[in-house]
Amino acid sequence: MTSIAAPVAATDRLLTPDEAARFHEDGFVVKRGLFSPEEVRPLQDELDSHPDIRGSQSSIPDLEGKLWKVTIWCEQNDTYAGKLPRLARMVDNTSLLLGEESYFWHIKLVRKSDDIPGAVDWHQGYAYWYDDCIYPNTVTCSVALDSNNLENGCLKVVKGSHKLGRIDMVDVGGAHVADPVRTAQILDRLEVVPCEMEAGDAVFFHANMLHGSLPNTTSRPRTLMHCVYNARSNEPVDPSKSPHRAYRPTDKLPDDTLARGDYDTVFEKHTFFAPEQLNSVGGTQVF
Repeated sequence: MTSIAAPVAATDRLLTPDEAARFHEDGFVVKRGLFSPEEVRPLQDELDSHPDIRGSQSSIPDLEGKLWKVTIWCEQNDTYAGKLPRLARMVDNTSLLLGEESYFWHIKLVRKSDDIPGAVDWHQGYAYWYDDCIYPNTVTCSVALDSNNLENGCLKVVKGSHKLGRIDMVDVGGAHVADPVRTAQILDRLEVVPCEMEAGDAVFFHANMLHGSLPNTTSRPRTLMHCVYNARSNEPVDPSKSPHRAYRPTDKLPDDTLARGDYDTVFEKHTFFAPEQLNSVGGTQVF
């Protein structure tokens, strides 16, 4: 008797050819409704109940010495947080943009409220990963978990900045940022685009995209989950130095996994990077 292989999970929420072309030309593309409001609601509820994200937040200084907060994880387990980055729509879209198999690297969740005064200064992803990987072949899919707008400090990107190559990162006080002198010259020439989104919308952007955001001065939280994927061929030169970045196949899941409630908990059983792992080395440059 001939066995029939289980169908491979695929998505019906693939970026269109025009959207993919915009990504390559502009360095980013916004995908409305990548997730439904119902799919992200369990995560919203968890964050409302535990705004400190169960003690996992690390504090990062900005250029003015004010702090913003980030939670980071790489674990792929059976929690909501472990399954979301493995959904077909995430894996297939990042593979499409990279032109080859993508694999999940990590997530950085940034939740802003009016009691967190810091700004996220201009930076590129690849600048942090340059010592590990030969190419800037990573894609970030940033998913809005609530309303993201100019008033509450939405993500801003510099259109076309991915074509500039890697920009040196410098230490200014306690902040680790893209060279402010060079960045000022870039901002004089290129357009800054605010990525205003509603819950479930997402923006895909290139590893060399300059991006940042201002503080949230409203009474409403602003939450963005940055899911980062690397190209299979771009594995770190020495994976032993960054084991959390080493290639591991992403176990792709059907798109309806979260809608069916097929997960253990949202965050309760999940493992995060401990705050001291980031705070002790001066910020997120190790990730």
